[in-house]
Amino acid sequence: MASINKRNNKWTARITFLDETGKRHVKSKGGFARKREAEQWANGIEQQKYDDSIGKIDQSLAFSDYYADWLNTYKQGKVARITYQEYQYTLHMIQELLAGVPLSKMTRMRYQKFINEFTYGNIEQRKTRHLTGGEVYHSKASVQKLHGHIHSAVLDAVADGLIKQDFCMHAELSGNVGKSAQLKYLDADDMQKLIDEVSKNIRLTSTSKSMIYTGLMTGMRVGEVSALTWSDINWDNETITINKSWDYAYGTGFKPAKTESSNRTITVAPALLNHLRHLHALQMSARLNNPLKLVFLNSRCRVPSPGACDLLLKKYHTKLGIKRISFHGLRHTHASYLLYKGVKMEYISKRLGHSNTSITRNVYAHLIKEDQKAEQDLTRKVMDELSN
Repeated sequence: MASINKRNNKWTARITFLDETGKRHVKSKGGFARKREAEQWANGIEQQKYDDSIGKIDQSLAFSDYYADWLNTYKQGKVARITYQEYQYTLHMIQELLAGVPLSKMTRMRYQKFINEFTYGNIEQRKTRHLTGGEVYHSKASVQKLHGHIHSAVLDAVADGLIKQDFCMHAELSGNVGKSAQLKYLDADDMQKLIDEVSKNIRLTSTSKSMIYTGLMTGMRVGEVSALTWSDINWDNETITINKSWDYAYGTGFKPAKTESSNRTITVAPALLNHLRHLHALQMSARLNNPLKLVFLNSRCRVPSPGACDLLLKKYHTKLGIKRISFHGLRHTHASYLLYKGVKMEYISKRLGHSNTSITRNVYAHLIKEDQKAEQDLTRKVMDELSN
């Protein structure tokens, strides 16, 4: 039923209708000189309701256009700049490999072909790496990230009634698996060697050593370690509060923590607190210009970059004869050591700032399998004792 009203000597018509998904819409038009003109316009809209020419979902909407609109609506200004650029890369791949394909025409098979094409790379990409046959171009992690971006958008399209089915469901994801997870962390012996090295000779000229020590002892991300301030440390309760990160990519200083679950408070060992007390005393003695109260500010009034820390880890690899790992490998080392010592997965997950334990289980699945083997052997032993 149309609503006709007069305002400022002009007539306005207003009409409501439901689209294919049952969502209510309002269409109005004003400025009519006569009431009859407003009624005629409203009657025309009513007729469209009856012949189903209004409320129809746009079947021509390109998938790339939908994703671009979704990206601007749900991600712009809500994720870190570098994360947003990753979403934009996904948009670029959709525009390149699914150019002009309507959202309504996307199927599971068409999406799987898109994933396959991305996984193996185009002709130019394959030439640069001299790939032949069934060799893939992208890593499995890259394929999973691309799929995760698209799947989130598709689920929203289903929820909004733009499409009826999730065409990303059960997609087969492949790609280079990368280095073995076992190469990304230190075993207990190598961990002890590194701790013995980086916990001594505390100096403002090498705060990267103290950063490595802190990473090993807490499992914090490199950006979290870099952004640590003295007020984040509770000396009495022996805790460190993690509520921000450091923007290395754009040099803007502090930025929000990676995710909401990354905001956390963790307990730390007295040995680490003593190390940090010594570092604080050195800063006070040197009277460093440190307005942000950064924990790892060095004698040049800078926080060492991740690259500087990785370079030092490379030197320790040679000097100490330990595995070659990056700073992020310290995080894996910390978590792996806690698992090795029997600390519960649920606690480790919260300590690392993961949003749920499934993330932690996926990352450390290899250790869980090793632990299961030990538990199986123990179970076999204790049950066998019952038979003797």
